[in-house]
This record gives sequence, structure tokens and C-alpha cells, in this order.
Amino acid sequence: MNNTMYHLIFRCVNGRIPRYLPVLLLVALISSCQKTGFTYNNIVDNNQNTDYILTDTLSVRTQTIQQDSMPTSGAEVLLAGKRADPLFGTSTVQSYFQIAQPATIDIPANGSKYDSMVLMMRPNGYLSGDSTQVQQLQVYRVTSTIQTAKNFYYLYNSSSFSTESTPIGSFTGVIRPHTDKIITAHMSDQLGAQLFQMLVDKSPDITTNNMWLEFFRGLNVRGGTGSTLVSGFTANDTSLVMRLYYHVNELITTVKYVDFKMQASNLQFNQVVTTRTGTPLAPLTGPGKTLPSASVGNQGFTQPITGVATRIDIPYIKNLAYLGQFFKVMRVYLSLKPVNGTYVNDRLPPRMALCEVDKLNNVTDTLTYGQLTIDKQFNANTNYTFDITNYVIKEQTVTDVNSRGLLLTPSATDGKTTLDRLVIGDQKNTQNPLKVQLYYLLYK
Repeated sequence: MNNTMYHLIFRCVNGRIPRYLPVLLLVALISSCQKTGFTYNNIVDNNQNTDYILTDTLSVRTQTIQQDSMPTSGAEVLLAGKRADPLFGTSTVQSYFQIAQPATIDIPANGSKYDSMVLMMRPNGYLSGDSTQVQQLQVYRVTSTIQTAKNFYYLYNSSSFSTESTPIGSFTGVIRPHTDKIITAHMSDQLGAQLFQMLVDKSPDITTNNMWLEFFRGLNVRGGTGSTLVSGFTANDTSLVMRLYYHVNELITTVKYVDFKMQASNLQFNQVVTTRTGTPLAPLTGPGKTLPSASVGNQGFTQPITGVATRIDIPYIKNLAYLGQFFKVMRVYLSLKPVNGTYVNDRLPPRMALCEVDKLNNVTDTLTYGQLTIDKQFNANTNYTFDITNYVIKEQTVTDVNSRGLLLTPSATDGKTTLDRLVIGDQKNTQNPLKVQLYYLLYK
């Protein structure tokens, strides 16, 4: 049923104009509902009223939850750095990945000499923090095998592997995420010279894949002690490369290089460690912890990569059926508003998803997506709007065991590749309230 039909019904009911009665009957027939002993065919007569009603008084319960570990592997995004957030806490982010030996090895033993080695990283356009600040990155050599746990397919934001205690590479400088094509971290010349000699000698440790992964298990990139932002880079075998430069003394000295490319993208992942002391989220001390919105200024918090999400429940959906002899949900919209002042220096997620979750906050289905609408003039109506009609209809009849809540989260890709976060108002927030608009037909 389209909006034009809705307006015709509304005018008919409120104006009691007899000439609109055929339109009402036609729409009622089109929208007939199967209910034992009752159809729309007999709801309109001279003694009864049918109302098309909009209400926004449905009670909504909002809470912030701490989820278990978030999978971050296989996204082909390297995140590294440190970010202090007054609302969500201080997050330290680092990435782990494997490096493959060169595809071909043909360095002459005589006349060739090692020059230098760098780790080349390509910014992917993402940055969390002040882009004018100097970024410090350090590169460490991994000393344990990067692999998933038995019977698991992913590596998580809580996964970790041991590294050497001293960095083998570093970068310091301003990263312009939208204009810089490549940044280079200068690597240890001691390691570079060792690898160069192994290439010249065609050592089995570098020519055989299994032996190579025993000798060189991978790299870890993290923020240095002075890092105040988190930078994003593309992580695949063409964009994340450890390059060894050498030259060959022939008639003309020729500069050449050998590439050690990232491999096994399914094993590249980002670890995120967050400290929330002194923030509104400090009570979220572990998985399963919850924080009612009323206890944090009538707000809900979402930042999936740190395990924080907003859960929304509409507890009295089943009571709607008692409003009249016949009740039919026509359309339900959920509107969420970012709280003013919480995204001045942070990007709002461009798209948010609503997922069904059980009582243990396990996601059982993705229901719908809401695009960000920005009020550039007054900033009062910036919001995400979701159509939750099917969810409300289904929840009217499910048992308590099968009842589901709603989990607010960015898209799966953004959720594990950015520090994007969102603070929304709950239903009692005075400036940025959550709203549920329910359109229904009621036969009294």
C-alpha cells in the first residue's frame, strides 16, 4: 500500500466524508488479513470505525554491551597506531602478517652488493585522529607461527603472537591518507644484509616455502611511543611489500631490488587493546557486561572493533494486539540520532546495520541497513532510519524463547577495518531522542 492510499484513508476517517468510502473499501480488500472468523470485508459499516493511526509511544529499552572477540582477519586492511578517545577509551592497534620469499632468485655472487631494505605500505585513505600530527610506526619480527586456533577460521582483535623485543624497522612522519601513495619504513640493515646473502647463496631457508616460514614467521606493525592516531593501509600481496635493494657492478652499475610480498591474507589481522579507565564505558570490563543507557546520560555506544555495541529492545510488541478487536501493523520505522558533540573530530559510520540477537547477544540474522542522513544546515536531524516492519510483525507472535533484540553495528567491513564509532540518544534523551514510528490499522 503506498502513501497516497494512506492519505486517502486518513482523510476519510477524519472528515467522515461519504464519497471516500469506496476508496476505503477497496484498500481494505487489497490489504485483507487472514484471521479466523474475520477479514477486512466486514470491518466497515455504519456502526463501527476503522482508524489509520501513527504512534511514537512504543517503549524502547537501550543498553550498551561488551561483546566477545571480533574477527579482524582477511579484511586486507592493516591498522596501526594509538588513539585516545574520551568516550571510548585509549585503543592501541597493531597488525600481524606473513611475508613470502621472492618468486625468483637470481643474484650473481660476484659484483653484487646489498644497499638497503624498506617496508612499503600504501595508505588506504583511512585515519582516526588528527591527520596533521606526526605518526610513529615500528616494525617487529614475529617469532611464533601466525595461525588460527584449532577449529577456528579467523583471527580476532584479541589474538596475539610473540615478537622480538627490539624493532627492526620504523617510520616517523605526517601521513596524508588521501594523497600519499606509499610510505616506507626503513628496515634493519643487519637483517637486510643477512637476507641478501641468503639470496646470493640460494639458501634452502629462503628457497623452500616451509623452511622460509620457519626462519621468517612474519612481521608486526604497531604505533611507536609517540603515536597519537591510527592509520590504515591496504594489506595484500601487491601493496604490502618488504623490498630489498642491491646493485650489480657491471659496465654500468645497475640498481635492482627483490620483493618479499605479504602472503596468506586470511592470516593478516589487527589486534586492538582498549583501556577505558575514566570513560563512561569503564564498567564494561569483559564480555557479557551491559550498561543501561540511563546510567550513561541516556546514550548508547557502538564501536565494533573494540567490542562495544548498542542493543535495542522493544519489549511490549505483543501488547499491540490488545488495542482493538483487530489490529494490523502497516509500517514501522526506527530513527536513531547521533548525539551532538560526539562526532566533532570523528567520522560517523556511513551506514549502519540492525541485526537480530538472542538473549546472549549472539547475532542470528541481519535485518536491514540504514544510511546516514546529514543535516548540514542545523545539525538537528542528522540520523539513521531503519524499516523494522517485518521485525515487529514477527515479534508479535514468537515465543519468549525465540524473541530477538536488535543490535546496532556498522557494516561488517567497516566494523573490523576502522575505529568508527557512534553515540546515539535513547528514547529519553532530551536533544537527540530515539524514535519508533508505528503506522497501524485499528478496528475498534
